[in-house]
Amino acid sequence: RRWGWLNRRSLSGAAAGCVLVALGSIAFGAKGAWKPAPPAQSPRAPSDLTSLVDQDERPFSLGGIKGRTVVMNFIFTHCQTSCPLQVQALVAVQRALPRPLAQRVQFVSVSMDPERDTPAALEQYAARMGARLDNWTFVTGHSRDIAWLHQHFGAQVKRLGGGQFDHRVAVYLLDAEGHFVQKYVGDLDRRRLLQ
Repeated sequence: RRWGWLNRRSLSGAAAGCVLVALGSIAFGAKGAWKPAPPAQSPRAPSDLTSLVDQDERPFSLGGIKGRTVVMNFIFTHCQTSCPLQVQALVAVQRALPRPLAQRVQFVSVSMDPERDTPAALEQYAARMGARLDNWTFVTGHSRDIAWLHQHFGAQVKRLGGGQFDHRVAVYLLDAEGHFVQKYVGDLDRRRLLQ
């Protein structure tokens, strides 16, 4: 069966059997401060993901970038080891893309620490890493929705002490129709990804 524009069957690889289609909504607390809008229940299908927003506090959905190749990873802004190295490698890929091709590619970094990774924190992180936001989206949301994404992409996120997380270091490549193409684990092969 198809969920939106992503074919579940096409994503059911050994390590990446999942889909990602999300509808977003946001809520504001006192004095306009952003806070994730809790979903009505724990998500059971992609359409139940209703809290995802980007670094500009806009609702986020991969369905909204249909037609682009998607390069996706999971990060948290307080990571001091693998996350910044991986993001810097992806920044190098972003800069190396020829302009006509870059317009058809969307980078997506999903937080694994939504309590601290607010849209403002993600925007500052993107600037610090040198990511251009014209085709890169940093995503946060309610912890239950974020956990759903971790589970279905096999990110293997485990909370550690001191505000740190243990997680699989991987980059996921989806084609313009949302079909899973490749997963890069560990050190990113930038040349292969560019090809």
